[in-house]
Amino acid sequence: MMCAFCLSDDKSTKEHLLSRPICDALGVDRRTLVASLDGRNGQLGAASTLDTRAVRLPCATCNSGWMSELEGDTARTLRRWMSRPDQRLTAAGVRHLTRWLVKTAIVFGFAETDARRFMDNPTETSIPDVTTARALAAGETPPDVTIGAARVAASRYIWGAGNPTVEPTGPDRITCRAINVVALNLGALQLWVVMPVVARPDELRLPRGVTRVHPQLRYRSLRGRHADVDPTQVAARYSDGTTEAVFAALERAQQITRCPAA
Repeated sequence: MMCAFCLSDDKSTKEHLLSRPICDALGVDRRTLVASLDGRNGQLGAASTLDTRAVRLPCATCNSGWMSELEGDTARTLRRWMSRPDQRLTAAGVRHLTRWLVKTAIVFGFAETDARRFMDNPTETSIPDVTTARALAAGETPPDVTIGAARVAASRYIWGAGNPTVEPTGPDRITCRAINVVALNLGALQLWVVMPVVARPDELRLPRGVTRVHPQLRYRSLRGRHADVDPTQVAARYSDGTTEAVFAALERAQQITRCPAA
C-alpha cells in the first residue's frame, strides 16, 4: 500500500495512535488498556495497551522525518502552554497543534475505520483522507481547519469521531459528509479538530464549553466541560450554493489519489 501521506510506494511503517512525546507532555499513561467501541452495535473490540496501538500507514521517510519533528514540536508546545498559568499560545504553537491534530485524526481514521480501503479503491462517493494527508507531508497547514480545547476530568473515552449536523441538507446540497470531526481526551485536556472537506461553512458552532484555539490563548482561560466526547455536537451551516464545490472537491480527490506524481 502506498504511503498515506506522500503517496510513495516505499514500504510502510507503523505509526502509533499517540506517540510517547505527546503522552509524556500530557501525562497520558501508555500502559493503559484501550478497546474500540463499535458505534453500530455497542460491542467492544479486543483490548490492548495504548503503547501497542499502531497502524501501518506512513513510509519510513515520513515517519522519521516531518512526522517525528511535528510530534516533538507539538509536545513542547503543549508542555510550555500548560506549565504556567500566564503562558500564551504563539502563532507557531497553534500551527503545530493544528497540523498535529489533523495528522492524528487521519491516523485514527485509518486505524479504526475502513478508510484504508480508499487507498486502493477510491470511489466517487467518498473523499479519501490522502487529500489532506498529502498537504501535511508537503509542510502545509490544511486550510479552513478549526480546532478547539477544553479542560476536562478523567474520562473512559480517548477519542470520538463523526459528522456534525450540517444544513442545508438534500440530494443536491451539502451533506453531513462534508465535515469531519475528531475529539480527543488527553489527560486534563480535551482537543477538537473540525475539518471541512469541500468548503468553509458559513457558520460553525463548537460544543458548549469548547474554546476555539488561537494565538494568545491561555490554558487557564479554557472552560471546563463534561469529559465525554460527542462529535455530533458540532453544527455547521452552508449556503445553498455548495453543489459545485462538492463536485469540484470530489474531482480533486480523484486526481490526487490516482496521480501520485502530480
